[in-house]
Amino acid sequence: MFEMKRIRLEIRSETDRSYDILVGRGILDSLHSEIHRLGSFSSFGLVTDEVVRPLVAEPLQNQLQSNSIDTTLIALPPGESAKTIGTVLDLCQQLLSQGFDRRSLLLAIGGGVVGDITGFAAAIYMRGIPYIQVPTTLLAQVDSSLGGKTGVDLPSGKNLLGAFHQPRLVLSDLDVLTSLSSDARRDGFAEVIKAALIEDPELFSILENEGADLLDTSNPLLETIIAKACAVKCRVVNRDERESGLRRILNFGHTLGHALEAATNYNITHGHAVAAGMAVAIRFSQRWAGLTKDAADRALALIRNLGLPTELPGDIHSESLLSALEKDKKIQAGICHFVLIANIGQAVIHSLPVEELQRRLEEEVSL
Repeated sequence: MFEMKRIRLEIRSETDRSYDILVGRGILDSLHSEIHRLGSFSSFGLVTDEVVRPLVAEPLQNQLQSNSIDTTLIALPPGESAKTIGTVLDLCQQLLSQGFDRRSLLLAIGGGVVGDITGFAAAIYMRGIPYIQVPTTLLAQVDSSLGGKTGVDLPSGKNLLGAFHQPRLVLSDLDVLTSLSSDARRDGFAEVIKAALIEDPELFSILENEGADLLDTSNPLLETIIAKACAVKCRVVNRDERESGLRRILNFGHTLGHALEAATNYNITHGHAVAAGMAVAIRFSQRWAGLTKDAADRALALIRNLGLPTELPGDIHSESLLSALEKDKKIQAGICHFVLIANIGQAVIHSLPVEELQRRLEEEVSL
């Protein structure tokens, strides 16, 4: 019998859009019963990519079929290059040709790209249909599947087209992580470290004590760590769904991380880019947020111990990072709003003039 943690994400608005995040091992076997708990639907679409299709999506389709839930499976091309408005429109056209209506339910089965594309399609198809997130990477389980941000990229930056559209359920089964490479698991830990640094000192202590042992998917603490990272994001989104203020702290490491991805033509993974961005933000935090050297050293050591970078790539230039920041609208009226930490578990926002940012980035690229 599977065990799972159930975390509630409360959305405070005129309509109840709250939902559960389920975390555990073997819990994909409960998906059919969770679907029935949500209500009655006219049809079901499983959206995945060609990599995840044989590993998770097809077995899940068979399991749902055996529980009298007939599904249509749609496989997208894999990778960030597929995260375009063209892919979303193609998906919507397939839904239309298959007879999906406003009472249909989509299930996003895959990593962050599949989740973002499916969520965006669900947001705009027939002015909005329900969907479920079934994240199959650690990165998606602790971050992109939660909070309702959906979107696709433009050539000038990440996630510049999108919508807020909350899922009806997020189901994170740790057993699917066994198919990930160690590099992919490290990538996911960048987001776990972020959660610890911005709001959860206890999570930071667990990560610090366990270190690289957490990369082993059989580690019994992994479920606790994923649940705690999810809880951090839920607490933030509970208070600020639309990123009007507090939710900005979830961008810790992402301001430079997204710029680094764009500047390298996405030849760096998201987790590695965020880790390098966090390392820069940690050093900035010593200068502008009062972070002590001891806390900074511990934070940087944790990033390194989990096999992630603490420096920008040697071939990157400050000008290319600034250009990416400007295109991604991170710099407005000569100011960049940077997420820093005043202490482990305490995030703050610092407004940085672009001239000062350029000077500090030049120092960083010369490290």
